[in-house]
Amino acid sequence: MDICYENVKSSYKEGSEVELYYGMIVDDTEYSFYLDGKGLMYGYKPKKGFVLHFTMPSHDVKLCCYSVKTTAGNKPEEKKA
Repeated sequence: MDICYENVKSSYKEGSEVELYYGMIVDDTEYSFYLDGKGLMYGYKPKKGFVLHFTMPSHDVKLCCYSVKTTAGNKPEEKKA
């Protein structure tokens, strides 16, 4: 699943610290976040979800979340002889 947020600049001024929460978390799923195509580190707060921090640049940003299901049911099973 890919989720992207664009035009965050309309809510934040250049140089301001941005803190966003991503709460759509599912077990057995790996998440990665990208800001303008570069990997973005994140933390976690109980009851809020993943916490993303960055300094607002002078341009609109594109913030994306990519998720991949990691459950055994989605991986090919090993063949047994």
